[in-house]
Parts: sequence; C-alpha cells; structure tokens
Amino acid sequence: MPNSLFIEHRTNGLAFYINGDLQFDTGDEAVYHEYLVVPAVGLAVQRFPQTNLRVLICGGGDGLAARDVLRFAEVGAIDLVDFSSEVIEIANTVFLPYNGGSLESDRVTVRIQEAFEFVVAVPDNSYHAVICDFTYPNTAEETAIYSREWFQEINRILIPGGIVSTNGVSPEKRALGFWCLYQTLLSAGLTAKPLAVKIPSFEECGLGVWGFLLGSPMAIKRDELKSIALTDSLQSLTREQLFNSFQFPENIAKYRREIAIHTLACPQLFYYLLNPEIPSTPAAENIGEIVDFLDIEELGIGKLASRDRLQLESIVKAWLEQIYDSPNAANHQDFSKFLPVQHRYHSPQMVEEWLIYLKQALAEVDISRLLKELLDRSAELPPKFANNFKQLATQIKTGQPLSKLPPQTAQFIITLSVVLLMANFLTPDAVFAKGFYRGSSSSSSGITSSNSSGGDDSGFYKTVGFVSSIGALYWLWNILFDNSDDE
Repeated sequence: MPNSLFIEHRTNGLAFYINGDLQFDTGDEAVYHEYLVVPAVGLAVQRFPQTNLRVLICGGGDGLAARDVLRFAEVGAIDLVDFSSEVIEIANTVFLPYNGGSLESDRVTVRIQEAFEFVVAVPDNSYHAVICDFTYPNTAEETAIYSREWFQEINRILIPGGIVSTNGVSPEKRALGFWCLYQTLLSAGLTAKPLAVKIPSFEECGLGVWGFLLGSPMAIKRDELKSIALTDSLQSLTREQLFNSFQFPENIAKYRREIAIHTLACPQLFYYLLNPEIPSTPAAENIGEIVDFLDIEELGIGKLASRDRLQLESIVKAWLEQIYDSPNAANHQDFSKFLPVQHRYHSPQMVEEWLIYLKQALAEVDISRLLKELLDRSAELPPKFANNFKQLATQIKTGQPLSKLPPQTAQFIITLSVVLLMANFLTPDAVFAKGFYRGSSSSSSGITSSNSSGGDDSGFYKTVGFVSSIGALYWLWNILFDNSDDE
C-alpha cells in the first residue's frame, strides 16, 4: 500500500508526516538526528584514525541524517538506502533548506531499494558505521528491519569495531518494545547501549521520551565517549547531555530482564508495541534508582519466543494452557490478557470494553436452546467434527468446568470461542449473522426472517457467517490438534 506523505508548513519551518505519524519537526529535528548520528560516527572516527570512513544510512531519505554524517570530514563515502523515491524527491526540493543539500554531495550515493534486500548483498566488513533511521513500524512486516536476522546482517557488514546506531521506540510509552530491541541487538552478537532523549515535538504528539540504541561488536566504554570529538555547530547535543541519556530509572530499566527477542519467525516487537501491558508515564515519586548503562556490560538474556503471539493458533494455545494451569483458572484469570490487540488502531482499553460487552451478552444466552440449535445443525459438519460436537453438548449439560472436561472437549470450546472472537473483530455482521439497517424507520426491527421474499439479505449473511466460522474452526482445529486417531 502506498505511503501517505504530508507536509505541514509553518511560518518558522515545517513538520513532515508519513501515514499520519510525525517523522520530524524542523523546530527540534536536530535533537533526534544529532543523537542518532553524532555518537556513532564520533566513535568510528576515534576507533579508525586516519581512515576514510565508509558509512551506511538505512532509511533517512529526508537527508537530515546524511547532513549530520557529512559534518565529519573523516567520512569519505556514504551509501544511503531508502525505498521511497517520493521522500528522496522531497528531500532534494522542499527539505533542501534543512538538510543542506546533503543528498547532492559527491560523498553520498543514494539507492532506491529496500534496506534488507540491499544489506544481504553487501560483502562482509564493508562499513565503519551503520545508521538505521527507520519509521515507526505499523505492521508486523515492517518490523523485519528490527529483527535479530537484520542485526546479524548489520554485524556481518560492519568492519570489526564498527558502530551501529538505530532509532528505537519510546522506553517511556513502549518499554517492552524498547527492551525487546535491546535484547535483540544483544542476541545478534552486538554490545548494546540504550539512550533516552526528550524531543519536544514527539512529546507533544504523545510519543513520550524517545529511545535510541548504540551497538558494536566491541564493548563501548565510558572513557571512549569522553574523548570523542563533537563536531562544530551542533544545535542540541553536548557531552553532559550525551552521558545523561544513558541513564534510565530502574522502574523502566527493570523490564529488560523478562523479554522475548524479535525474530522474523516470531515478530515479538510488533506484539509488544500493540500490547504495552505496563503503565506509561510513571509518577516521579516511583522512579527509584537510576541505572547507568555506561557502567553495565550485559549479555543477552532475551528469550526466544516459540510462536507468534498475534497468530490465531497461538492465542488458542495460550488460552488452553491457562485453563489447565489451575483448576479454577477460568474463574480467576483476566482473559483480556489472552486476547491481544492486533491492529495499531485498536488499544487494550478497546479490547477490555469489548470483552465486558461480550460477557454481558453471553449472560443472556439460553444454553439449552443453543445446544439444541447447534446439534440440529451438526449434520452439516464433517462426521468426526459432529461427534466432537455431540460429546461437547453432553459435557456442558452436566455443568463441568473447563479444567475438568476431557482435553478434546475443552480444546473444542476454546478453539470455537477464539475463532468467533477474532472473527467478530474483523467482520462482526457476517460472523454473528446480524441483520443490517437500510435507513428506513418503518420496521420495528429492521430484520426479516431468512425465508422472506423481501430484499433483506440477512439469510445470506447468516449462511456466510456460519460457514465462515465453522470453516475457520475446522482449519484451526486441524492445525492445533492431531485428530488422525478419530478417522
């Protein structure tokens, strides 16, 4: 899907948005770009004296990161890779007063290409520094450039002792996502040093204090940073501010210890971004001790996730595991934790409110009548599926809790529940066979029976809803559970 680019012009500058997300505000973009670029390139200059440095910028099509890399005379060549030719075009026109014409420099080579595709083709030991200036991910696919596989490739193309700097997410608003990135860098064989910086325009948009990560195959020491040369004419970054940016309150830093790393197989980062699970903006009195990451050399302790927690089959398994963890789990657990947010426009609060409504709706269900209706339609199901359904009806009639039911029966209930829950988020009318309103007030209900000769299509939607739900249930059942013994 093409990106939506928007420029908000002001009397004293502009703000740039992609798909509605703020990318930079010229009033304070120097804060972001100087923290992203200057420490990394400064360290590279110190580690590789009297060398024409080669620097790779991934993303950064606006030319602002390239502008700050060009501050260093020691940099001999910059490769900039960005997939958006439209952003590159704007950088060479509208953004020219702000990036100083950086993309037109004879030291810069611009490539219109996907960054991952470019990097995997780069020979080993090619760059002294890599700057990752990517946008905030809004889909699981967009998190590939934050994965362990990505950072392993970056580690490979770095000259030994080279530096990587990457844009992160907010450790204040998305602490789990931020520490997921931290542990992911460590898992790729890189030393990782997290930074947190206040960017006024980001905070005004509700994004919170912003995070970056500095990494290298070699340890990054405080003494090294003390002696790096800061370039002239910096607008924001000072040595004191740089050292302070490595300090995190313990009530935020502690979440780094119990976190899963982000891989292509299990895009854990996207799960954490959608489901932060911890309070944002903690009260000042609860901050506690300060953790200075310049004083810490940590090995990766991030867990390797066994499954994608946003996939339907993973949600079903999580529910089943919870049911059997405790005989009374169904009565004591908050099941909103097992129904994760799956889209950026949803929120945990929305899911919680929807589950409250669902609970109220289920309280009105006539179980006896429901079972009769389901059994009447069981002939439409595959034979082994119909048999499971009949066993389920028998167990429910006896009033047994899920944890006491035979495993196959409980599996059936949970699988059916999650299929309907997920389907309702996507297409509620089709799944639950609701009628729809045509705008006329002449009917008291707006819904006619399925065998009516009128123009209402509710019968069609009931059929589609039933077939879709059962089809999804049958598909998921065969993925999750081996029913070969029932053949």
